[in-house]
Amino acid sequence: MTKSRFAVFVTCMAFCFACASTLHATTYTVSGEYWRSADSTLNDSSNQYVPVAGSAVYSTTPDAIFTVTGSDSTQLINFNSGSGSTNYYVGDFLNYGSGMGSGYTITWNTGAAHAADGLDDSLFQFQGTTTLADDTMYTFSHDDGFIFYLNGNIVVNDGGPSAPTATAFCVGDTSFCSGQAYSTTSGTYSFTLDYAEVDGPGAVLYTDLPLTGPVPTSVTPEPSSLLMLGSGLAAAAAMLRRRLFN
Repeated sequence: MTKSRFAVFVTCMAFCFACASTLHATTYTVSGEYWRSADSTLNDSSNQYVPVAGSAVYSTTPDAIFTVTGSDSTQLINFNSGSGSTNYYVGDFLNYGSGMGSGYTITWNTGAAHAADGLDDSLFQFQGTTTLADDTMYTFSHDDGFIFYLNGNIVVNDGGPSAPTATAFCVGDTSFCSGQAYSTTSGTYSFTLDYAEVDGPGAVLYTDLPLTGPVPTSVTPEPSSLLMLGSGLAAAAAMLRRRLFN
Protein backbone atom coordinates (compact mmCIF):
# COMPACT_ATOMS: atom_id res chain seq x y z
CA MET A 1 0.00 0.00 0.00
CA THR A 2 1.44 3.40 -0.97
CA LYS A 3 1.67 6.23 1.50
CA SER A 4 -1.03 8.21 -0.32
CA ARG A 5 -3.44 5.26 -0.28
CA PHE A 6 -2.76 4.63 3.38
CA ALA A 7 -3.39 8.29 4.17
CA VAL A 8 -6.77 8.16 2.41
CA PHE A 9 -7.73 5.06 4.38
CA VAL A 10 -6.71 6.59 7.72
CA THR A 11 -8.65 9.77 6.92
CA CYS A 12 -11.81 7.79 6.16
CA MET A 13 -11.48 5.80 9.37
CA ALA A 14 -10.97 8.91 11.47
CA PHE A 15 -14.06 10.51 9.93
CA CYS A 16 -16.17 7.43 10.69
CA PHE A 17 -15.14 7.29 14.35
CA ALA A 18 -15.61 11.05 14.74
CA CYS A 19 -19.16 10.87 13.37
CA ALA A 20 -20.07 7.92 15.57
CA SER A 21 -18.80 9.63 18.70
CA THR A 22 -21.07 12.64 18.19
CA LEU A 23 -24.24 10.56 18.55
CA HIS A 24 -24.83 9.15 22.01
CA ALA A 25 -27.47 8.64 24.64
CA THR A 26 -27.12 10.68 27.82
CA THR A 27 -28.18 8.88 30.97
CA TYR A 28 -29.58 10.82 33.93
CA THR A 29 -29.58 9.52 37.49
CA VAL A 30 -30.99 10.43 40.89
CA SER A 31 -30.12 8.64 44.11
CA GLY A 32 -32.74 7.15 46.41
CA GLU A 33 -33.01 5.83 49.95
CA TYR A 34 -35.86 3.92 51.58
CA TRP A 35 -36.90 3.42 55.22
CA ARG A 36 -39.61 1.03 56.32
CA SER A 37 -41.02 2.82 59.38
CA ALA A 38 -43.79 2.37 61.89
CA ASP A 39 -46.74 4.69 61.35
CA SER A 40 -46.04 6.40 64.69
CA THR A 41 -42.60 7.40 63.38
CA LEU A 42 -44.02 9.08 60.28
CA ASN A 43 -46.99 10.76 61.94
CA ASP A 44 -46.65 13.67 64.35
CA SER A 45 -49.08 15.90 66.22
CA SER A 46 -49.42 18.30 63.28
CA ASN A 47 -50.51 15.49 60.94
CA GLN A 48 -47.25 16.01 59.05
CA TYR A 49 -46.35 12.57 57.78
CA VAL A 50 -43.06 13.46 56.08
CA PRO A 51 -40.26 14.14 58.60
CA VAL A 52 -38.51 17.46 58.00
CA ALA A 53 -34.76 17.72 57.37
CA GLY A 54 -32.81 17.03 60.54
CA SER A 55 -35.30 14.47 61.86
CA ALA A 56 -33.74 11.45 63.51
CA VAL A 57 -34.87 8.98 60.86
CA TYR A 58 -32.54 10.49 58.26
CA SER A 59 -29.50 9.75 60.43
CA THR A 60 -30.36 6.05 60.60
CA THR A 61 -29.23 3.47 58.06
CA PRO A 62 -31.76 3.15 55.22
CA ASP A 63 -33.30 -0.25 54.61
CA ALA A 64 -32.35 0.15 50.95
CA ILE A 65 -30.23 2.44 48.78
CA PHE A 66 -30.81 2.60 45.03
CA THR A 67 -30.48 4.74 41.91
CA VAL A 68 -33.10 5.70 39.36
CA THR A 69 -31.70 5.97 35.84
CA GLY A 70 -33.21 7.00 32.52
CA SER A 71 -32.63 8.91 29.29
CA ASP A 72 -35.52 11.34 29.93
CA SER A 73 -34.70 13.75 32.75
CA THR A 74 -38.38 14.66 33.21
CA GLN A 75 -39.44 11.05 33.86
CA LEU A 76 -37.00 9.96 36.59
CA ILE A 77 -39.49 10.53 39.41
CA ASN A 78 -42.44 8.58 37.99
CA PHE A 79 -43.78 6.11 40.55
CA ASN A 80 -47.24 4.58 40.87
CA SER A 81 -48.50 1.49 42.64
CA GLY A 82 -51.94 1.54 41.04
CA SER A 83 -55.10 1.90 43.08
CA GLY A 84 -55.36 -1.71 44.29
CA SER A 85 -53.28 -4.03 46.42
CA THR A 86 -51.83 -6.13 43.56
CA ASN A 87 -48.83 -3.85 42.96
CA TYR A 88 -48.66 -2.25 46.38
CA TYR A 89 -44.99 -3.16 46.88
CA VAL A 90 -41.80 -1.08 46.91
CA GLY A 91 -40.36 -2.68 43.77
CA ASP A 92 -43.55 -2.36 41.72
CA PHE A 93 -43.97 1.26 42.81
CA LEU A 94 -40.44 2.24 41.81
CA ASN A 95 -40.43 0.28 38.55
CA TYR A 96 -43.63 1.86 37.24
CA GLY A 97 -41.60 4.22 35.03
CA SER A 98 -39.98 1.31 33.16
CA GLY A 99 -43.10 1.22 30.99
CA MET A 100 -42.18 4.60 29.53
CA GLY A 101 -39.57 2.98 27.28
CA SER A 102 -36.89 5.60 28.05
CA GLY A 103 -34.19 3.28 29.37
CA TYR A 104 -35.63 3.62 32.87
CA THR A 105 -34.04 1.30 35.44
CA ILE A 106 -33.80 0.86 39.20
CA THR A 107 -30.39 -0.30 40.47
CA TRP A 108 -30.31 -1.60 44.06
CA ASN A 109 -27.04 -0.75 45.82
CA THR A 110 -28.18 -2.24 49.15
CA GLY A 111 -31.34 -3.88 50.42
CA ALA A 112 -32.61 -5.35 47.14
CA ALA A 113 -34.77 -7.81 49.09
CA HIS A 114 -36.85 -4.86 50.30
CA ALA A 115 -38.33 -4.53 46.81
CA ALA A 116 -40.84 -7.11 48.09
CA ASP A 117 -41.88 -4.93 51.07
CA GLY A 118 -45.41 -3.63 51.26
CA LEU A 119 -45.57 0.13 50.68
CA ASP A 120 -47.63 1.20 53.68
CA ASP A 121 -45.65 3.24 56.25
CA SER A 122 -42.71 3.85 53.89
CA LEU A 123 -40.39 6.83 53.63
CA PHE A 124 -38.29 7.67 50.56
CA GLN A 125 -35.66 10.31 49.90
CA PHE A 126 -34.43 11.27 46.42
CA GLN A 127 -31.47 13.56 45.71
CA GLY A 128 -29.74 15.04 42.67
CA THR A 129 -29.72 18.31 40.74
CA THR A 130 -32.31 20.14 38.67
CA THR A 131 -32.13 23.01 36.19
CA LEU A 132 -35.32 25.07 36.25
CA ALA A 133 -36.45 27.23 33.32
CA ASP A 134 -37.85 30.74 33.73
CA ASP A 135 -41.61 31.34 33.36
CA THR A 136 -42.47 27.64 33.62
CA MET A 137 -45.08 25.78 35.62
CA TYR A 138 -44.01 22.36 36.91
CA THR A 139 -46.17 19.75 38.64
CA PHE A 140 -45.87 17.30 41.53
CA SER A 141 -48.50 14.54 41.54
CA HIS A 142 -48.57 12.74 44.88
CA ASP A 143 -50.42 10.36 47.18
CA ASP A 144 -49.41 10.73 50.03
CA GLY A 145 -47.27 13.69 51.15
CA PHE A 146 -43.91 15.13 50.13
CA ILE A 147 -41.45 17.92 50.95
CA PHE A 148 -39.24 19.41 48.23
CA TYR A 149 -35.96 21.24 48.99
CA LEU A 150 -33.73 23.35 46.72
CA ASN A 151 -30.20 23.96 48.01
CA GLY A 152 -31.36 22.76 51.44
CA ASN A 153 -34.33 25.13 51.70
CA ILE A 154 -37.96 23.97 51.73
CA VAL A 155 -39.78 25.32 48.66
CA VAL A 156 -42.81 22.97 48.61
CA ASN A 157 -44.32 21.38 51.73
CA ASP A 158 -47.31 19.10 51.23
CA GLY A 159 -46.27 16.62 53.88
CA GLY A 160 -49.66 15.43 55.06
CA PRO A 161 -51.65 12.45 53.80
CA SER A 162 -53.67 13.03 50.66
CA ALA A 163 -55.74 11.52 47.92
CA PRO A 164 -54.08 11.76 44.47
CA THR A 165 -53.26 15.46 44.24
CA ALA A 166 -51.44 17.72 41.75
CA THR A 167 -49.35 20.47 43.33
CA ALA A 168 -48.16 23.28 41.05
CA PHE A 169 -44.66 24.70 41.35
CA CYS A 170 -43.99 27.97 39.50
CA VAL A 171 -40.60 29.24 38.31
CA GLY A 172 -40.43 32.91 37.33
CA ASP A 173 -40.94 36.45 38.56
CA THR A 174 -43.90 37.68 40.58
CA SER A 175 -45.87 38.72 37.49
CA PHE A 176 -45.75 35.19 36.04
CA CYS A 177 -46.18 33.33 39.35
CA SER A 178 -48.77 35.64 40.89
CA GLY A 179 -51.25 33.72 43.01
CA GLN A 180 -49.20 30.51 43.11
CA ALA A 181 -48.65 28.86 46.47
CA TYR A 182 -45.11 27.78 45.63
CA SER A 183 -42.57 29.54 43.45
CA THR A 184 -38.86 30.16 42.93
CA THR A 185 -36.45 31.64 40.38
CA SER A 186 -34.75 29.86 37.49
CA GLY A 187 -31.34 28.25 37.83
CA THR A 188 -29.54 25.04 38.70
CA TYR A 189 -30.06 23.66 42.20
CA SER A 190 -29.31 20.60 44.26
CA PHE A 191 -32.60 19.05 45.32
CA THR A 192 -33.96 16.71 47.97
CA LEU A 193 -37.42 15.17 47.62
CA ASP A 194 -38.80 13.38 50.69
CA TYR A 195 -41.98 11.31 50.27
CA ALA A 196 -44.07 9.20 52.64
CA GLU A 197 -46.73 6.59 51.82
CA VAL A 198 -48.92 6.00 54.87
CA ASP A 199 -52.60 5.38 54.16
CA GLY A 200 -52.79 2.26 52.03
CA PRO A 201 -53.25 1.85 48.24
CA GLY A 202 -52.55 3.64 46.05
CA ALA A 203 -49.20 5.37 46.11
CA VAL A 204 -48.22 8.04 43.58
CA LEU A 205 -45.18 10.29 43.17
CA TYR A 206 -44.45 12.08 39.91
CA THR A 207 -42.81 15.33 38.85
CA ASP A 208 -41.98 16.74 35.43
CA LEU A 209 -39.08 18.81 36.75
CA PRO A 210 -35.91 18.12 34.71
CA LEU A 211 -33.82 16.22 37.25
CA THR A 212 -30.58 16.54 35.36
CA GLY A 213 -27.81 15.46 37.62
CA PRO A 214 -25.27 14.18 37.76
CA VAL A 215 -24.87 14.55 33.99
CA PRO A 216 -23.85 12.55 32.12
CA THR A 217 -23.56 9.33 34.09
CA SER A 218 -22.69 7.33 30.98
CA VAL A 219 -22.34 7.73 27.25
CA THR A 220 -23.59 4.80 25.19
CA PRO A 221 -23.49 4.57 21.37
CA GLU A 222 -26.97 4.66 19.90
CA PRO A 223 -27.99 2.23 17.12
CA SER A 224 -27.76 5.09 14.62
CA SER A 225 -24.16 5.69 15.67
CA LEU A 226 -23.26 2.06 15.17
CA LEU A 227 -24.97 2.05 11.76
CA MET A 228 -23.01 5.11 10.70
CA LEU A 229 -19.77 3.53 11.87
CA GLY A 230 -20.50 0.31 9.99
CA SER A 231 -21.39 2.17 6.80
CA GLY A 232 -18.24 4.23 7.08
CA LEU A 233 -16.05 1.15 7.50
CA ALA A 234 -17.65 -0.44 4.44
CA ALA A 235 -17.04 2.69 2.38
CA ALA A 236 -13.43 2.87 3.52
CA ALA A 237 -12.88 -0.78 2.59
CA ALA A 238 -14.39 -0.22 -0.87
CA MET A 239 -12.16 2.79 -1.45
CA LEU A 240 -9.10 0.82 -0.41
CA ARG A 241 -9.96 -2.02 -2.84
CA ARG A 242 -10.34 0.42 -5.71
CA ARG A 243 -6.98 2.01 -4.90
CA LEU A 244 -5.21 -1.32 -4.72
CA PHE A 245 -6.63 -3.04 -7.79
CA ASN A 246 -7.36 -0.26 -10.29
